[in-house]
Amino acid sequence: MHGRISLNGWCIATHSWRPAVRNELNNTSDQLQNKIQSISNVVRQFLSPNLHVLQLCDELGFEFRDRIYNPMITVWMFVTQVISADKSCQKAVTRFNAWRVAKGLPRVSSETTSYCKARCRLPEQLFERLLQWTAARCEESTNDTWLFRNRVVEMVDGWTVTMADTEENQEEYPQMAGQKPGCGFPIARMIGVFSLATGAINFTAMSAYQGKQTGETSLLRTILNRILPGRILLADRYYASFWLLAMSELRGIDLVARAHHLRKVDFRRGLKLGYMDQLVAYSKPQRPEWMSEEEYEKFPAFIFVRHVRYKVAQKGFRTREVTLATTLLDADFYDAEELAALYGRRWSVELHIRSLKTQMKMEHLRCQSPQMVRKEIHCHMIGYNLIRAAMLASALKFELCPTCLSFTGAMQSVEEFASCIRLRSGRFAEQWESLLETISELTVGHRPGRQEPRELKRRAKRYKLMQRPRNPDRNRCAIAA
Repeated sequence: MHGRISLNGWCIATHSWRPAVRNELNNTSDQLQNKIQSISNVVRQFLSPNLHVLQLCDELGFEFRDRIYNPMITVWMFVTQVISADKSCQKAVTRFNAWRVAKGLPRVSSETTSYCKARCRLPEQLFERLLQWTAARCEESTNDTWLFRNRVVEMVDGWTVTMADTEENQEEYPQMAGQKPGCGFPIARMIGVFSLATGAINFTAMSAYQGKQTGETSLLRTILNRILPGRILLADRYYASFWLLAMSELRGIDLVARAHHLRKVDFRRGLKLGYMDQLVAYSKPQRPEWMSEEEYEKFPAFIFVRHVRYKVAQKGFRTREVTLATTLLDADFYDAEELAALYGRRWSVELHIRSLKTQMKMEHLRCQSPQMVRKEIHCHMIGYNLIRAAMLASALKFELCPTCLSFTGAMQSVEEFASCIRLRSGRFAEQWESLLETISELTVGHRPGRQEPRELKRRAKRYKLMQRPRNPDRNRCAIAA
């Protein structure tokens, strides 16, 4: 969302609420250096094999033999593989051989079989713990001036991914029901919880695309208890249901979302808090199928919800009205202007998802089994958090806002500098300083919301969509030739 917000005769730019950074850093020099050093160590540990992976294996009780492709080496290869432009296993093995030769070790076979088997042996919990660890380190290094009234703000949204068309993937993540067998790809639905301050992804959930309890709200309910009390969660209108508002309130989380499209909002009713600002009661609906009677009785008969309506004026477009539904009920402490500006920053989650799906090419996954697909997804997110960690270190060092830096530029810089750091680890400090300076120079301006329709000017290739399975058509083409 981008433009100017109008409420009660005043107008503000939706991007005007930004974290104060330059000349307002409230950390001492030592604290700032400790944060930079801490977040720098996170990236360093994944640019080359590190012992932290082995420590997590011990904590999980995962036993392994001392092989060439041990967990430390395998995780490092897997993460650098998804970050690189060429995501092939062959390139990962070649990169490993270059590292071994630089260390004075003999090269190994260029065959990828051993590496792929090593990836299969690793437990999924290891990748989940690594993702949590990177997210926690990013949050610890967050500057206090990037918070909203000293509160951590997170964002939630969903997306879909497709994967290799194998029987195993089709069984767990079936293709869309409307597609003919053999003519579609297995598809999964995902949601992610991102940090507003740093852009790092904290939690994720995944399910099949269709079926019971596979929607975005259902997935959020599975990970809602992982969001710490006292935080603010930004979401779109799909999440503003009674159950999520009530669950968030019971959890101690405040939700700020657009009012649900099926709910009529009448500002002539309710307790008036200000112009286009009111307090209303949401009554408890009937018990849904997914909820037991015991759980149903725990919820109150009604909850109080605050509605705030404002207008967004965009140059060249019609003025739009936006109605928020939130559990931040104190109108004196959280005034309508601040809430409108805060919600305007929710659009950044769309950019973060684009970075994952487009810049990191996570939209279509390569692995052949559901277990490996989930590992591949977690590796993409670990790699994503590493890029965000490098951006965070650069922002802290040069007094910038992390969201003002280019993710694509940072990813390209990390990929290029990583090869030098791996091969000449003795000069890490000098190389790391140069990397942070490079990232600081790759800034982006204020990013607007969607201003154009989702249309392509020209398709890459105008081939017909597949209507029959591949093998019969392949045989027919061979006979015709």
